Amino acid sequence: MMKASINTALPKCVCASEEVKLIGSLDGMFPEIGHHQEREMGGLWLHPIKLLDGFWLRFKDCAASNINTWIIADGFENAPEGNRFLYRGGLGHTPIEIDRIQTAPEKTNGLLLRYVFHNRSANSRPVHIDFLARVDLRPVWFSDSAGISDGMSDDGQWVDDLQMYLAKDSNHEWHAAIASDHIPTGVTCGEIPGPQGDGKNQASVMYSFDMQIPSGKSELRFFVAGSYESRDNCIEACKALRTGTNFEAQKAERYIALLTQTKLTGPSPRFCEVFDWVKVNTDWLIQDSGPYGRGLTAGLPEYPWWFGCDSCYALQGILALGDFTLCRDTLSLLLRYSRQHNGNGRILHEVTTGGVCVNPGNTQETAHFLVIVFEYYQYTGDNAFLESVFDYLFHAVHWLEAQDHDGDLFPSGYGIVEIAGLHSEMIDTAVYTCAAYRCFADVCRVLNKNDLSTIWEEKAQRLQTAINTHFWDDAEGLFCDAFTSYPEVLENRAQILGRLSADREAQANDYMDALLKKKEPLGDQESGWLINYNWVINTPMEAGIAQADKAHRALHRLHSKQFINHLGMYLNTLESRAVMTISTGTMAVAQARYGYSDRALELVERIFAAFSKATPGCIYEMSPDYGCFVQAWTVYAVMVPIIRYFFGIQPDAIHGRLNIAPQMPSGWNQAELSDIPIQGGKISLHWNREDGRQTLSIHGNGSLPLFILVKAGTQWTLNGTQYGPCAVDTWMEMPYIGEKKNP
Repeated sequence: MMKASINTALPKCVCASEEVKLIGSLDGMFPEIGHHQEREMGGLWLHPIKLLDGFWLRFKDCAASNINTWIIADGFENAPEGNRFLYRGGLGHTPIEIDRIQTAPEKTNGLLLRYVFHNRSANSRPVHIDFLARVDLRPVWFSDSAGISDGMSDDGQWVDDLQMYLAKDSNHEWHAAIASDHIPTGVTCGEIPGPQGDGKNQASVMYSFDMQIPSGKSELRFFVAGSYESRDNCIEACKALRTGTNFEAQKAERYIALLTQTKLTGPSPRFCEVFDWVKVNTDWLIQDSGPYGRGLTAGLPEYPWWFGCDSCYALQGILALGDFTLCRDTLSLLLRYSRQHNGNGRILHEVTTGGVCVNPGNTQETAHFLVIVFEYYQYTGDNAFLESVFDYLFHAVHWLEAQDHDGDLFPSGYGIVEIAGLHSEMIDTAVYTCAAYRCFADVCRVLNKNDLSTIWEEKAQRLQTAINTHFWDDAEGLFCDAFTSYPEVLENRAQILGRLSADREAQANDYMDALLKKKEPLGDQESGWLINYNWVINTPMEAGIAQADKAHRALHRLHSKQFINHLGMYLNTLESRAVMTISTGTMAVAQARYGYSDRALELVERIFAAFSKATPGCIYEMSPDYGCFVQAWTVYAVMVPIIRYFFGIQPDAIHGRLNIAPQMPSGWNQAELSDIPIQGGKISLHWNREDGRQTLSIHGNGSLPLFILVKAGTQWTLNGTQYGPCAVDTWMEMPYIGEKKNP
């Protein structure tokens, strides 16, 4: 459990299940936050609708004061299964302290609230309590483009025979329900002012209680539920919360199981703790919106829906952790909406939890999707999935190829970094297109379409050569951002530079002047341009298509103060300001892929340096405390370097084997990763370095033989049987049963 005292920055927090997300601030309040739906991204959401703007408690100890106080938390504790707000001061002269504990039970469209009263005196205390909740039934962002608009009002009433408050949107079958485990002294419905907002034109309910709080501990519970389908469903959900038991214990057990799987031990306790919290943060982002689908969303509070780009990074971390179902669900969801909204092979960029396509997709996303589909196969051997998606993948590679408008092999269109005004041929799009062609060739090989496989493998090889030739800047020792021309950069100069801070504007303009002067003699001829030194210049190494000599030069240059600070890699060096987990993570993967484990670990540790800087238990999208307080692609930035490269676990279903090629950082003398799901079973690895001797111990079972890359001098054991050491680096083929085979 992560604890924090409240500070004036008011960081945000979430209480989450796959069904609901409650977003507020660490003082227990509900500030009006958000820009997609302006000032409406907080509160309680049952995607694709919002249920509540918030709720508040007013408290008076009648034996000590005549003042009713809307309570504000002065302490906060975050746990995987829920939140605890501590109310210690500000309650007046009373021996009573209050905790608010909130839990979102799984598979239930609602929220459980417990107010726990700690009476520190020996006698019972008469108290008056008001609980105010403000309903705001509205659809998710962009719904109006699909003809779904918020009703003019929400109508609410107390239903005596149900002992429940029910509210409905005036135009839709959207419902909210609120109930308590105590019979209220009175219930007020209508426009009710509270500590936040005046309640005008909003359906609100206030439950009032006159109670005796006994010495010791007692509770007052509330149950909030909703439905985007019917009144009956809403009532049943609320009843299930009111009559159910053990919700918190079940939730805790769920997280015990999550944290036990793919468990890291050995590095520092803090490092392992953050590793675990990244798993938890990622779990909070799973959204099951019933008929609209289940998948991993991008981030909270601003991006609680589904993305092509974000998913294609995050799902690599999900696969490394072993959640193959979540990966398949998310891929299937993206494919479903891409078929529906595009239909031509293009993978969309953004789709809301109401199924509305916001952006049909950047060029990079179609390429990246092909890569991740094949990576999913490598982990699972799921031929049926490949067969079910092959038709769209076939259209996708042809759509990508058609984006090469000038025949230079590089597709045009925005990449991950949407450089304003530069809709050109970008490095990340070219890199992922090369990887996509190769992965599609492998898909064809799996499905016995060998003629197609040969065609696309040849295209991948030609594109790889072109990238290493035309995107490489030998003088800089780096790959370029874009392949473009002098007239295009000159025309879009202002948009490319964007709005820079005053201290960076002059330097950026000087750089652009020199770059344009250098490129002017080329005229309309396209060439590689290092325009912004964007973080995506890591992608040739991250995807493994950079030639070794170029990769080593670039990675050495990138690991310098020009590109990184104490929190990670800059988004670009013209600004040298913003740092994100995706930029740092991509560089960490690139460094690890080419054998620089110490650099990769250093970058992961820089990501971890922002842990709990604002919201306890969380790493923000932008380090240390800006943007979404949980962001999906952080799981990629952390898990891929550690699991795929440090421990070397690389499933290879196309060759019918599991490759294990560890390359531990020099500072890790002992590390264990246990209970990692793999095809057909689980595996655990223990690494030890002592007195110059290296030992790798493997325990597990599964359906694939092991291929272990054993470094010279390393001993290894498999299910208790010892082998080695080898004199040289050697790939060893081993069955899971522990008997040596073809050493």
